[in-house]
Amino acid sequence: MRTTFLIFLVFFAACEVPEAPNFTLSQKFQAPLITDYTILVMGDANISNVLIDTTSDDLDSLFTVVQSGDDIGFISINKKEEFEFGDLNDAIPEIDTDKTEFDAEVGEISIGDFSSGTGNLGEANFQDLTGINPSTIPVGIPIPGGSSPTPTNINVGNNTDFFKSATIKRGSIQLTLTNDLGFTITELTIVLNSGENYVNEASITNFNTNTSRNATIAFNAGDKLEDINVDVSVAWNAQVLTGNVNSLIVNGIEGIDLVASEVEAALEPQDFSTSNSSDIETDEFQFITTEHFVELESGIIDIDPIVSDLDLTVEELIITFNSIRKAPYTESDGLVISYVGEDKIERKSSAPAKSIDLAGYRLYATNNQVSYSIRAITENTKILSLNDRFRTVNELHSVSSGVSITNIKVAEAYGVVKSKTVLLGEDDTANGTEIIDLYNETEAEIIEISGLEDLSSKLENLEFTQAKLSINYTSNIGISTSIYASIMGIDGDNNEFYLTGSEGSSNFVSGSDNISGLQKNGIDLTSSEMVKFEISPSITGDLIEGSIEFNQNNSTVIDFLNNLPKEIRFIGKAVINEDGGEALISTPLEFTPSFEVELPLALKTPNTATYTDTLESDALTDLPSEDDPIGINGGQLIINYKNSIPLGFGIELTFLDESKERLTDVPMLNDDPINVLTSAIDDLTRYSSAPNINSTTISLTKDQFDLFNQTKYIVFTAKLNTYDNSEIKLRSSDSLTVDVSASLDMENVIGDN
Repeated sequence: MRTTFLIFLVFFAACEVPEAPNFTLSQKFQAPLITDYTILVMGDANISNVLIDTTSDDLDSLFTVVQSGDDIGFISINKKEEFEFGDLNDAIPEIDTDKTEFDAEVGEISIGDFSSGTGNLGEANFQDLTGINPSTIPVGIPIPGGSSPTPTNINVGNNTDFFKSATIKRGSIQLTLTNDLGFTITELTIVLNSGENYVNEASITNFNTNTSRNATIAFNAGDKLEDINVDVSVAWNAQVLTGNVNSLIVNGIEGIDLVASEVEAALEPQDFSTSNSSDIETDEFQFITTEHFVELESGIIDIDPIVSDLDLTVEELIITFNSIRKAPYTESDGLVISYVGEDKIERKSSAPAKSIDLAGYRLYATNNQVSYSIRAITENTKILSLNDRFRTVNELHSVSSGVSITNIKVAEAYGVVKSKTVLLGEDDTANGTEIIDLYNETEAEIIEISGLEDLSSKLENLEFTQAKLSINYTSNIGISTSIYASIMGIDGDNNEFYLTGSEGSSNFVSGSDNISGLQKNGIDLTSSEMVKFEISPSITGDLIEGSIEFNQNNSTVIDFLNNLPKEIRFIGKAVINEDGGEALISTPLEFTPSFEVELPLALKTPNTATYTDTLESDALTDLPSEDDPIGINGGQLIINYKNSIPLGFGIELTFLDESKERLTDVPMLNDDPINVLTSAIDDLTRYSSAPNINSTTISLTKDQFDLFNQTKYIVFTAKLNTYDNSEIKLRSSDSLTVDVSASLDMENVIGDN
């Protein structure tokens, strides 16, 4: 559309009428070049001229506007992206135990009673012991003193229904004897024989008639005892016989602390035990104190078949794991595995294997040892029938088995957790294990911010002063965790740059930090291309929310985000319990982060930022050219504006022909731009407080005048500057309205004046 406004002011200057016309016609020509050109900070580019076009899907989701309160209308660039790391259960210590074998030997065999009751195991009569026929001694007549002419042998072994033989290790036997000879024995000598072999002897003195006495005979280690018999001999003084004249009787034999390495006998229950332990690897976890534990999500304790080579039934076998406890996890809550009743272990046989589910149990493995004890109690064969009661048992006979704990999965652990590094995200083994690469699409988390690229093409050289990058997360990690990451930005020109920690801050990665396996295109990243942050531990193990904020005080985030990345790539590793101290850790180990970029439009322009727009205009096409009789004698451009944006503008106009070739510039090149003053700015909030309404004029040259009629396009350039390079804040309602018009002086000379 062509709109031409002409205002003619005609002045006639003549003295007298010449023969030919001779006068000058002066004209004023005014035309609006740009009318009500309004620039909004943010809006629909289809309706208005805007710095930020929200009609783009990218930009529409990128910008947020405060809807209420003191900051109503305040604009922020926001981009949130959730990471898909999955759980960090690889950080849970792995608990591996060694399989152990136990061999519980019956050990030394105790021998008690040799027979089922007191009675007569054998005897020696008066005549055999004295050599005197008692019928030849008149009543009341003393017998002369004397001694046994020869020892009398008593074969007591034929009557010991609990004993056949034994190899003695130590101890004694006690013989109980009754003097029923009718006289007092001044000395009784008892020689113990094993078959025909002498073992040892004992004596009794002053053994009154009609009384019983005990004689103790000690053994030497290795003595063999079988076919028990004793040689007895007596000595006496002259005395009158009293009472009945019968025999010297062996009433009983009993072991006194008598133990053997092997026996063939009827045995009382043998009670024997042993203990052992299974070692837990210390590479990942250590149980230093008795309070340290590992609670199992799953696990199996396997007891191999228990093999017994005992010629005795094991009536009761108890395996006690004091270091494996069920709730409430006191010392009395240890795991007990029993073989009793139907599970008893028959003589010279085996019991089937057993497996126990350990889910919910805790290991209290002080010094990384799972200790256990085995106690076995055998049958009492003395109560069996005579043809079944005798058993041959050696002290080396045993019950044996193997113990293993497998399929251990830790639910919770409290102790010394060794430092461990785990990958954040998926490990693509195509580029090696434990290696993650920024340019591996499987391994890297990628955040696309395509709207920033559009913004950077519209506005250049802005510096966001309150830029923030946050990693918000939920986590139940109850242990100190350090994240070493590479956060790389890529701008619209594919330039790469990295977020790093400020030196001296907790986010700074030094060359001494031993982090490997973070790469870009197969090349290890350096510490200057990494950033570090800590995850706050959950004291209770419940899910908590946390946030890591990278700001201008602890990182290079201002420089990073002012590069306006169109894409951010993230890779990282978590170092669990970096100091290797005591800690509580539990599964599932959850760490669910989201990545947030926040660019509040609080900014400054240390270098002039620019906004450009090309406008179509034919308001000057009716102006005369330099060949027309009408000439432009002078003129100026008038710029009226209303600025409610807290930014100053330097306006430049470039006039283009229909081929978009440059005709001229206003102001001229290298001249200062047309100055549009900033709105009033609130000192506290840094928002615009009142619009600046003003105007300015600029004079034009004749050369410029003569080119105006070729103008088809005007390039409107606004150079943005904050006042004194100080921070300001933008609202979506802030705007700049500009009117530009031309006021030209034109002359038409009539005649040869």
